[in-house]
Amino acid sequence: MTSDNSSKNSPNKRMILPSLIVFDLDDCLWTPEMHELSGMPEIPIHGDLGNGQTGVVGLQVMRGRDTVTLYEGARRVLYELATNPIYNGVLLATASSSLEPSYSHACLNGIEILPHLTMADMMSSNQIGRSGRLSPNKTSHFSEIHNELGIPYEEMLFFDDCNWGDHCGRVTQELGVVSWRTPAGLQWKDFHGGLEKYHQHHHYRIKQKQNND
Repeated sequence: MTSDNSSKNSPNKRMILPSLIVFDLDDCLWTPEMHELSGMPEIPIHGDLGNGQTGVVGLQVMRGRDTVTLYEGARRVLYELATNPIYNGVLLATASSSLEPSYSHACLNGIEILPHLTMADMMSSNQIGRSGRLSPNKTSHFSEIHNELGIPYEEMLFFDDCNWGDHCGRVTQELGVVSWRTPAGLQWKDFHGGLEKYHQHHHYRIKQKQNND
């Protein structure tokens, strides 16, 4: 995590924040992708959480050197969401078409953002996989999230790398979810770019509504 003061980039009190932020996992929050692993990631790797505290920064496969770790920007974003009170009313979720859902859940349950606070602890919904009610089309994941949490699609912000398909474009076009692509993994600038895009979108909608009243 960079040492500069992240609060200077935090939204001001007048910015319209999403009710829910949804993250893709593989190549968005962490690397490598789950289908690239040689087995279940289950060995905790301890290190600096990026805030001077020590915790589980990654999970390693038992019989191999594959280790799942967060992108630096993703860790910084999740730390910000966990510690900045301005986001207290914002829920978090994941939407992943992972080929190895059990591996994904293991990483969510094992990787920490703060000591004893895992990624899974921060999430209100995890829709992972591409079987049953879930398909490779992430509109299915968002349908499940919507049904579980009751949050309107237009109050959601989605981050996805879109390296294997334009998931962002699809959920925006079909459902009205505001989205932001992260082709190099979630970076700090992506997070604030997405927040600004969401704010501008909803500010425009509010102005339109006022003009029509």
